[in-house]
Amino acid sequence: MECHHVVPLHVAGEGRTGLADLALICANCHRMIHRRAPWPTPQELREGLLS
Repeated sequence: MECHHVVPLHVAGEGRTGLADLALICANCHRMIHRRAPWPTPQELREGLLS
């Protein structure tokens, strides 16, 4: 499992990261999210894989 920032750090800026800002996803899905811009959310990736 890897921890993914739902809102990219370069967008969120400095501050504290809360649990709601993170998603636990498998390494393969994490790499798929970072393959294209704009980054899909974990939910969007899930929906794309199931359609």
